[in-house]
Amino acid sequence: MKTLFVFCLLSALSFALTGCGESHASVTAPEPVHAATYKAGHGLQLTKTARAFVGLETGEVASRTFAGAAPVTAIPTAALLRTVKGDFVYVANGEWFLRTPVVIGATDASHIEIKDGLYEGDTIVVKGVRGLSLAEIQALNGGVGCADGH
Repeated sequence: MKTLFVFCLLSALSFALTGCGESHASVTAPEPVHAATYKAGHGLQLTKTARAFVGLETGEVASRTFAGAAPVTAIPTAALLRTVKGDFVYVANGEWFLRTPVVIGATDASHIEIKDGLYEGDTIVVKGVRGLSLAEIQALNGGVGCADGH
């Protein structure tokens, strides 16, 4: 029994003294680059990959005539984001997209009148609005998005 004890003690000492118990591997994974970044007051910024994934396209707010009335500020129907918290449009400011509340009016098959919240000439998101909304939710609430490569 003493022999077994001495053998185990010598084995443990030789293991510890040779450095076999230490890890010399240096595994430092790079920080993931998130597809979307949110900054209060600025809105959402997407990487080029995320923009392509969402299918993001922008356009300008313009005037349109509804049923023979005077021209009014209008946007394509695809640009409007309707939620339980209200109606919104993503306004582009450089590389940032800010969800902006709007008041809507008359509609037709392709456009919606904007009574308040936008001005003629504003650059807005006209395609990929739903995907941009989901990216914003992901950026605000945390987690990993599909466009983050996971």
